[in-house]
Order: sequence, then structure tokens, then C-alpha cells
Amino acid sequence: MNSILQEQRRSSIAAALITILLGTVLIFWPDRSIRFLCSMLGALLLITGIVYILGWFARRRDGFPIYALIPGVVLAALGLWLLAIPQSVVALIQYICGAVILFHGVIDLQSAIALMKMRIRRSWVELLLALATVGLAVVIFLNPFGTVEALVMLMGWVLVFDGGSDLWIVFRLSRAVRQAQKNTIESESRELD
Repeated sequence: MNSILQEQRRSSIAAALITILLGTVLIFWPDRSIRFLCSMLGALLLITGIVYILGWFARRRDGFPIYALIPGVVLAALGLWLLAIPQSVVALIQYICGAVILFHGVIDLQSAIALMKMRIRRSWVELLLALATVGLAVVIFLNPFGTVEALVMLMGWVLVFDGGSDLWIVFRLSRAVRQAQKNTIESESRELD
């Protein structure tokens, strides 16, 4: 059980650090980072589409149906579209980023509630951090800014906040679990005496 918790803790810390790094990139290079993300996504979709198409050509003699070619064509077309017109994808990135941050906020809410159930002091801090994360996701969905650059910078700041709050919550949960395990061991040793 301890190894599972330690592995989950490590992966949560790694995800939080990557989130902070990505947020920092979006803050300092908002225009370039969106174009880069669109180019990467477009290239991946195009390559995947080509692989599907080549796979169909390799198996068509085996009676592979023509409609099996459709996913490859659609993916390749989406990839070309993203590479040609990356500006059209900013709205999509806005909603994906908002959804990811909302998901993190819900996970943080669950962690805050777990801390409250464990009667950990000042667990209201984690609850406020989780609620702030959910609120910031809603702001990203609503996009109150007029420019794409301001929205991308906001997404960057929110990602940095989300990563930082995730690190804080992981730290508090780990400490609470260690304390609960220590209390259990002490109570069991007292029962044996």
C-alpha cells in the first residue's frame, strides 16, 4: 500500500511541476507557444492520418473495406488544417485547457474534503485553493479578454497556480497519511503491551 501511495505522490509531483513549466512558457511566450502547440498537434494528426491511410493501402487486397480509410483521411485533413491555420485552434485550446484545469480543481476538491474528514488543521486552505482552481477554469471558459495573447497568458498563470496548489495539497495529504499511519502503529503497540 505504501509503495502505491509513494508512486502516486511522485507522479502527482511530476505532473504539478510539468504544469508549472508549461504555464511559465505560456506566460512568457504566449504567441509562440500557441503556434508551437498547434504545429505539434497538427503534425501528430497528419502523421497518424498518413499511417492510417498507408495501413489501408497495405491491407486493401485482403478485402479491407473502403470506409476504413475515412479515419485516416479525416485525421490527415485535420493535421493539415492545424498546420495551415493555427489561429483557428486557439478556441479549442482554450476549452481543452479549461477542462484540464477544471478536472484538476475537482481532484483538489476531493483531496480537500479528504483532509477535512481526517480533521486536519487548516484544511480550509486546501478547500479555498481547490475552489479557486475551479473558478479560474470557469474564467478560462468565459474568456473575458479581448485578445488571444491575454487569454494565453491567463492560461499560463492559471497553470502555474494549479501546479503550485497541487504541490501544496500533495504535501499536506502525504503528511496527513504519514501521521495517520504513525498513530495507527502507536495504538497497535499500546494494545500489545
